[in-house]
Amino acid sequence: MSISKLELVYRLARQEDAVPVLFVHGIFCGAWVWEEHFLDWFAQRGYHAYAVSLRGHGRSSAPDPLGQYTLNDYVQDLKDAIQTIESTHKQPPLLVGHSMGGMVVQRFLSRHEARGAVLASSIPPQGMMPLSWQSFWQDPLTTMEMTQTYLMPELATTEQLRRYLFAGPVDQDKLERWLERLVPESQRLLWDMSWHNLPNPFEVSRTPIAVTGALHDRLVPRVIVTMTAATYGCQPHWIDSGHGFMLDSNWKDAAQVISGALTEVLLAEQEKAAAYA
Repeated sequence: MSISKLELVYRLARQEDAVPVLFVHGIFCGAWVWEEHFLDWFAQRGYHAYAVSLRGHGRSSAPDPLGQYTLNDYVQDLKDAIQTIESTHKQPPLLVGHSMGGMVVQRFLSRHEARGAVLASSIPPQGMMPLSWQSFWQDPLTTMEMTQTYLMPELATTEQLRRYLFAGPVDQDKLERWLERLVPESQRLLWDMSWHNLPNPFEVSRTPIAVTGALHDRLVPRVIVTMTAATYGCQPHWIDSGHGFMLDSNWKDAAQVISGALTEVLLAEQEKAAAYA
């Protein structure tokens, strides 16, 4: 069911017929993570740049007082955002899903074909289980600490935020500001993303897909990104950053990598259209 208020922040390109792109955030966050740097950067380079806050995040409605939303709830929000953009610009947007947002995008693409999508440091189509086991095997203490943070984000510290998300230096005042904007995440979502409501890779593959990962990511490591890319038959693009690449100190380099991935799916879309012409 659609919510009463869905936050869409945007920066428009100068060209009216520019290609729109919709950025989808990960857990705890909102559209604000993209608004910090990415929306202006992409609008200046010829995209109508949008970011959505899923229900219970940012300034979007929070209809459940306990915040127990399902993956399908978030898919509905993404669908509504896409329809708004498409009605505004008379063309569908490209999609960029980060982390949990990548899973939302994949689940949406299991039901609806889209123009193109970039999965950025995304939860893999196989769900949270291989990610959890890989993380635990690689660094069990950090994995347990991150699990506690997921369940009780109010106990998170700026130092944890720095370690989990960033590879470069981050100003303390920025960490404090971002920490204040984090919101608790749905525990029902964990069930959906673990095994209950996973995407169908065959259906997702109807849409041109590109995959990016971060070389210093402590949440979605390189082996998981490589697995996602292999599932969709592509080679991953790498960002020299941490998981929170859109806020990291070298965010411009990350934006360049995402831009290249968007160009890749646009070309694939054109080739697909030519094949059916």
